[in-house]
Amino acid sequence: MADADVAAVPSAKRAREVVRGSVEVRAATALEVFNVPLFEVPPMLDVRSSAAYAREHVVCAVSTPAEDGLSTECLFQRILDHDDIWGWLLQFPVVVVYDGDSEDRASWLVDTLCGAITDRAAVRGFEGADNTERLLRRLAFQCQQILLLKHKDFSQAFGFACASGCDWTCADFFEQHGPLPRCALLQPRVYLAGRQVRPTAGMLQLLGVSRVAVNADAWDVMDGTSGGGGNELQDRPEDAPGVLYLKCEVADRDDDPDILRVLQGAAQFLAAGAAIGGVGLVRLHGQSRSASVVCALVMLSRGLSVDAAWALFEEAGIRVDTRLVWRFCASCAEPARVCGLRHLHHS
Repeated sequence: MADADVAAVPSAKRAREVVRGSVEVRAATALEVFNVPLFEVPPMLDVRSSAAYAREHVVCAVSTPAEDGLSTECLFQRILDHDDIWGWLLQFPVVVVYDGDSEDRASWLVDTLCGAITDRAAVRGFEGADNTERLLRRLAFQCQQILLLKHKDFSQAFGFACASGCDWTCADFFEQHGPLPRCALLQPRVYLAGRQVRPTAGMLQLLGVSRVAVNADAWDVMDGTSGGGGNELQDRPEDAPGVLYLKCEVADRDDDPDILRVLQGAAQFLAAGAAIGGVGLVRLHGQSRSASVVCALVMLSRGLSVDAAWALFEEAGIRVDTRLVWRFCASCAEPARVCGLRHLHHS
């Protein structure tokens, strides 16, 4: 396909961003898709062959197999069949999963979805619509982004979030493990857990986590639990065997005098684990609080400036409330200019 035709149907090989009507279409990294977040079960269509899907697929992915050919009727029927049982959360990006043998089919699917959305751009409401048409109108109303994902990339980065077989087992997967933390960094591997995440032994084993930095109190030290946001004692997960914990008693406010010390200690703790190939997890109250620890770790382990550290964190696509990120200098509104992190970098 010539460059002049890029606005028509974006090739799955292209990393450039294309806007089709009101829909942004682009290639996505495995990290970005994992952080959509995956546990919200974004609409994900796998266009590879049935055999490839059965060997391994992203746990959220619904098969729209290559054997169906370029049949719009088959495509929409498979989407509708899944919607009848499980529903689609169309406020999230639609992810199209492909491999080297199904790139053209991925481009066709993108073109088909964008065409359906464009055809309904002026439609309002659901009057007179059958089930298929209602679903397509929902897609037109809500879909703003389509992401193209190579299955191999996701499998290599997050193989634990893949399944085998022909059945869709996503509901069972998340019922067993609960909401997963986001992944802030791949190298070194660091997960960032929000308040809804319970870092149980089973989850930490699934993720391969060897070190956890968590907000805690004296009860957690005595009982071998993790407070994780001040949960009631009976709701605190027990420490996982074989995992090292850094339990930080720090207030959930911006002006706490121990913030810098916690940042330094947590960064050093995680860096020591990363140096021997370990995987870390941070849960200091919520995602926004924990983001500062990740930036501190990057500055410490890579020698980056605070601006570069924040830029690297942003590549993960994790949305944090910048108003809640610890601000060590009241005059600096952007997290990238937090003076406490500057002090850590220069010390």
